[in-house]
Amino acid sequence: MRLWVVAAALLAGLIAPPSRAQAEETRHDAIINGVRLAYWTSRPIVPTDVPVLFLHGGPGYNSYSFRMTAGKALDARYPMVYLDERGSGESERPWRGDYALATLVEDIEGLRRQLGVERMVVAGHSFGGTLAVEYAQTHPERVARLILIDAAVDLPGAMESWMQTLATRFPKAYAAAEHADAGKALRAVPPGDACALARARMAFVGAATATLPDGHAFHDRQQFHVMAAKEEQERLDKQSGLRNTGEIGAALMAPESGFICYSVAHPERLRMPTLVLVGAHDGAVGVAPQRALAGRLPHARLVVLPGSAHFPYQEEPAAFLEAVDGFLHGD
Repeated sequence: MRLWVVAAALLAGLIAPPSRAQAEETRHDAIINGVRLAYWTSRPIVPTDVPVLFLHGGPGYNSYSFRMTAGKALDARYPMVYLDERGSGESERPWRGDYALATLVEDIEGLRRQLGVERMVVAGHSFGGTLAVEYAQTHPERVARLILIDAAVDLPGAMESWMQTLATRFPKAYAAAEHADAGKALRAVPPGDACALARARMAFVGAATATLPDGHAFHDRQQFHVMAAKEEQERLDKQSGLRNTGEIGAALMAPESGFICYSVAHPERLRMPTLVLVGAHDGAVGVAPQRALAGRLPHARLVVLPGSAHFPYQEEPAAFLEAVDGFLHGD
């Protein structure tokens, strides 16, 4: 990995901090790409701005918890935009059930046009990282900088991380799945077939967690290093009044979608300065895929936060903001 070097003259529209009065978030609703999308801005966005667009994870989650945590600090520093993706949060569920990655990418491009800006800093967490990468590969000229936060950039690699979590943290469940049909199917995967291996590993984990008294314990272990952060995240989720309908997840995990086989197809197009930020204990997307992607990008900065897992902005807020500020200001 080669660290990128920032030009001395930073974009004024990106780094000029708004006043406290300007930092009050405003909700907007717009018909973009045939769907009503909800988004929030930290202040009025003008054509000379290079706003920071945050894309949430899930699939099917929402921007609320990020806006209520890291967003509060970022709003005072940058022109921020938070999108609830189609079928997620407060945005509309598409009537035709169109959740193709290409469609979601065009939603982002439609939002850029709606904002009236030439370029954006695109930041994505988890599945939002998938969308950030896909947008940056499709419209690289529109991305001033890219921020990937515990991003789902390699689903087969993530499945390997799931297997590791299962084997080390839940060995009895792992052993049970090994002796079940899921174990036989996993052993029957042809060597070198990464896609089939990812599918088999997902089925294996599903069979294993079904034997646990509380299946949520597995995913909690993947996503949180500090349990107090989990409790705060759950409090914010309850406060939001929003829920993941599961519709977009079901669409992306349908056999014909192939999302479980996803990995970044064209890293050579990601020539913009990129921050790859991941919690050292993240078992949801895995640390190894983040390191691997950063190593393939010509202008990437990799930051591994030692005290967090999948939600570093919740578990290590000060370190998270320091990493983002350092990247955006070129420290």
